[in-house]
Amino acid sequence: MASSTRTLLSKCRTLLRQNVDNVRGSRRNYHEGTGLHRRNFNTHNKTDGGVQIGILGAPIQSGQRNHGVQFGPEAIRKAGLIEHLDHHVGMTIKDFGDVEAGYVQGHADFYLTGKTPLRNPTSTAQANSKVADTVENILKSCDVCLTLGGDHSTAIGTITGHARARENISVLWVDAHPDLNTPVSSPSGNIHGMPLHFLMHDLQNERLSIPEFEWVKPCITSSNLGYIAIRDIDPGEIAIMKRYNIPHCSIREIDRNGIAHCMEKILDMINPSGNRPIHLSFDIDSLDPSIAPATGTRVRGGLTYREGMYICEEVARTGCLSAMDLVEVNPELSNFREAKRTSEVAVEIIKHALGLSDTYKLERHPQQTRLKCELVFSDAQP
Repeated sequence: MASSTRTLLSKCRTLLRQNVDNVRGSRRNYHEGTGLHRRNFNTHNKTDGGVQIGILGAPIQSGQRNHGVQFGPEAIRKAGLIEHLDHHVGMTIKDFGDVEAGYVQGHADFYLTGKTPLRNPTSTAQANSKVADTVENILKSCDVCLTLGGDHSTAIGTITGHARARENISVLWVDAHPDLNTPVSSPSGNIHGMPLHFLMHDLQNERLSIPEFEWVKPCITSSNLGYIAIRDIDPGEIAIMKRYNIPHCSIREIDRNGIAHCMEKILDMINPSGNRPIHLSFDIDSLDPSIAPATGTRVRGGLTYREGMYICEEVARTGCLSAMDLVEVNPELSNFREAKRTSEVAVEIIKHALGLSDTYKLERHPQQTRLKCELVFSDAQP
């Protein structure tokens, strides 16, 4: 009896393993309805010229109070971003320069909410409107739009522009903070802590009528937003996350269950059929400050280097990456060495998200000096 039970259990495990492999295989290799072949990376504007990456600088600093974050795009470029990406055959890079964000000294204007004044709504809204229009235009000609921030209020413009260009996007928010406050619940009034308040359909009943942001239309739902690595959460944000059951994996859950489990869980929740364009919004403060010290809202106990890179590798493996933000690099808040290290880590994050990591096999062409990047898949469970 015991022997037959063990045999039955063994057969069940085998069948289950086969079903899991079939699902994973189908998600890796083919994107139903879009013709996206995973081994060829992606994407929505696939052409014979390979994958086209459009880069945009968004030096927005009015969403928070620290001077210097407007120099983030320049710092990341100086860390060798273009040179690193340009080495790879099958990838075309086009740098669209920076949007004109304007310079805000101190607090240029306020919007009184009855509790904490909303800081710099005019300058932040105007800059993000330009970002939205530019991202939308970039995605008409490029497969992926990479935006270099700037503070995280930049996501108002990048996600809006992405949603205009492509339907049914899902958002993976990698950050120490959920950035889910409303103007009423925010303890600081800084707009970089509330971009999702403007973008989520579920929160429109709590949205204030702020004239400067009337152009922003809701474009994502709570079920298609997922958090990774959050660890500094305000009470108002906790209430919203519970009310709408927003998918998330805190840093504690990563510690407990591992980054592989957490990424599989979140990606399955926000993109269950594997056919939605993914918007990766990566705040450098999601990493531990020992790894990326040059940022404005450092919180100890963050992601390790490998955990951060693994997140990006898994996004690349989906074949669905359509837009990415890399934000909150502030070279003015650290010494030269720390600022340089943070910018170099930012470049590594971007490379991994685009599939140019150590999990890829690099092969030199016999008659070329550039590198060919080819993804190597394994049927083994991560």
